[in-house]
Amino acid sequence: MNILNSRLYTILETVSFFFLLNILWFVMCLPIITIFPATAAMFGVIRQYVIKKDSAVFLPFFRFFKENFKQSFLLGILVSIFGYILYIDFMLIGTLGKVMQNLLLASLFLIASIGLLTSIYIFPMMVHYKLTLWRVVKNSFFFAIKYFPSTLLSIILLVLMFVFLNYLPVTFLLIFSFVAYLVFMICYSRFYKEEEVIKASNLEQA
Repeated sequence: MNILNSRLYTILETVSFFFLLNILWFVMCLPIITIFPATAAMFGVIRQYVIKKDSAVFLPFFRFFKENFKQSFLLGILVSIFGYILYIDFMLIGTLGKVMQNLLLASLFLIASIGLLTSIYIFPMMVHYKLTLWRVVKNSFFFAIKYFPSTLLSIILLVLMFVFLNYLPVTFLLIFSFVAYLVFMICYSRFYKEEEVIKASNLEQA
């Protein structure tokens, strides 16, 4: 009976963690301009949950929100500018000749794809390492390309998230934080692998 109670408690604690984190993230995203800092804070809490086995939500969330605010807010501005430029370019396609339309569409698709792939690692990278924003983006691009199968798996998870939201809206209560957890686990495994390669290389040189 104690074993059952222990398992039930663990399940309830886990569900509560994702539920509270999900709701807190959503509330903090409501001002719109805080979406990026709130997302960074959510990944920070998830990292703490994975590495330190700490299931606290509220205090860590606001601590990570404050710590990553400047960098993530700047990232949000850059992404907005990037998206606006892509939108303007897309609107201009209709005014060009057929050949130029095809070239521009191919270019926009390539740029958007690179942006999407890189974005998978940005928040996990931001909260896991203390790096400048430029290095966060550069390293995220490196991981996205080097570990493309993992990147693709993360994108599939995000697509499935929207599918579940469309057909089962009630999943809204948990799905954002849970998918963020799965994405972080994928990214974290790639970080760990890369760190092990670096350690092995340093040992060989020594």
